Parts: sequence; C-alpha cells; structure tokens
Amino acid sequence: MLLITCPVCGVRASETEFANGGLYAQEGARDRYVRGIVREWWNCESGCRSWFGMARHAGNQRVFATWVRGKEPELFPGESA
Repeated sequence: MLLITCPVCGVRASETEFANGGLYAQEGARDRYVRGIVREWWNCESGCRSWFGMARHAGNQRVFATWVRGKEPELFPGESA
C-alpha cells in the first residue's frame, strides 16, 4: 500500500484516497510493465482536488517525492532520463 502526501494541501493518506492519472510522457511510458522509478500524475480526491506529480519505484512502491505542476524535481538516483 502506498502512503501519499499531497504537496498542495498536506493530506496524507493511502492511495485509495487519491486517483492515479497515469504515467508522465517518459521513456517506457507506453510499456505495459514499467520497471524502476516512474513518474505519475495523481489527484487529491479526499482533499483539495489538485493534480500533482509523484515519483515512486514500481517494484517496491517507495515514494521518492510529490510535487505541484511546474516544480518537477531533477532525476533521482537510479532514474533514467
């Protein structure tokens, strides 16, 4: 289970309180089974209803960061461009 924090309103909850909007347009985004670190769009359904980005590892579900649109972080260790 993912525990996500909305970077806009601060709501912290499981992924069931958020809506997954899919992968960023990135290398491998068209692949059905993505490995490694993925960047996705999420919607804060239980709070402010804002869309935000999240980077997580597709295998172990570790969340690296969440951010508001336009404030995307640099690459994380182990992430490819």
